[in-house]
Amino acid sequence: PRSLYAREEDTHFVNSLCEETKKFFSPSKNPMIKQGEAKRWLLYDVNKHLIGRIAAFYWKNQQTETTPIGYFGFFECRQDSAGARHLFRAAGRWLESKGISRMQGPFYLGGPGFFTGSLIHGFYTPAYGIPYNFSYYNDLFMENDFEMVSPQQTYNISMTGSKYWQFVEKKTSDYYHDLRYRLEIYNSKDCNRFAKDFTVVYNKVWLNVPGMAPMTTQRALDRCRLLRPLLHRFSILLMYYEEEPVAFLITVPDIHQVLKKYKGKNKLVKKVMQWLALKIFHSITTLSGLIYAVVPEHKEKNIEADLLDSLYQLNKFNHFRYKALLLNRVGDFAPEMKKIAQQLGGEILHEYTTYQIHINVMEKWKKEPKVITN
Repeated sequence: PRSLYAREEDTHFVNSLCEETKKFFSPSKNPMIKQGEAKRWLLYDVNKHLIGRIAAFYWKNQQTETTPIGYFGFFECRQDSAGARHLFRAAGRWLESKGISRMQGPFYLGGPGFFTGSLIHGFYTPAYGIPYNFSYYNDLFMENDFEMVSPQQTYNISMTGSKYWQFVEKKTSDYYHDLRYRLEIYNSKDCNRFAKDFTVVYNKVWLNVPGMAPMTTQRALDRCRLLRPLLHRFSILLMYYEEEPVAFLITVPDIHQVLKKYKGKNKLVKKVMQWLALKIFHSITTLSGLIYAVVPEHKEKNIEADLLDSLYQLNKFNHFRYKALLLNRVGDFAPEMKKIAQQLGGEILHEYTTYQIHINVMEKWKKEPKVITN
């Protein structure tokens, strides 16, 4: 996609690491692909100029689905409705050949909080983990009979001591006096236990969400290793109730402030500069909230407020330089977190959504030349 955004002189696009994109399609490194299948397409015009790309994939979750849902992702395209239709049809027909009747996307199969959805408002440089695309992508979806499925927002919350934090602190006073609850800060030396407890909460909250595979301790450990350069001990919180894990909040420094200049290349110099920015220069002043969860039995107990207030207090008393929290993936499916984000004076920075189409709808589209793949 780098060439596409460069041609349009877009200054906000941040190329994801090429190495991580390759890992997504490797069955040995992505267990969800191992349980299903993936296919990719590139589309060229008659002069062999690259127009766009798309990937389609599915996985079989035997616990929640009898017929798997098909997904598409990694969608990029010039402002060309016919070209987009070529790509959508190629993905849809392949999924249909696998017995799948509908597809959703754009999706990053395997877990929430990573480049899922299409941006519809707030076309600024995105926080780490948030999708970015041209504004006309949404026209391409709507012109080709897609329907919006899951709109979500990123809230920009000040971490510099606004009056709103005092209000939330009062709401959490009961939590601080309830000795049955205990907050634990992530410690890399105890990564195995953290991964195990994270898995318990994750599966209770996300297991029945379409596209989310059951988490395993090994997958959680792998994710920790992937994010190790970004993990900041005081920005990852796990909450217990009578020694049972019940909630977590995972935020990381917004590394896009560093990655943007490396254009997706995974070089040693990038890793060195990333480490310098995080550990020495302190040039990153924003936290990106990747994922949060509260188990159902502890809903409506202000746990979300407790997590955010604890994050704020840690930032304040340790004199960190984080001035803002970009809380990602806030939607109607998480009303408690949405309410707290608004009470903290959070402003909506990005809005994004996933789309869905029933594949048989594509049959009514005007027939066009066959897409050639290899």
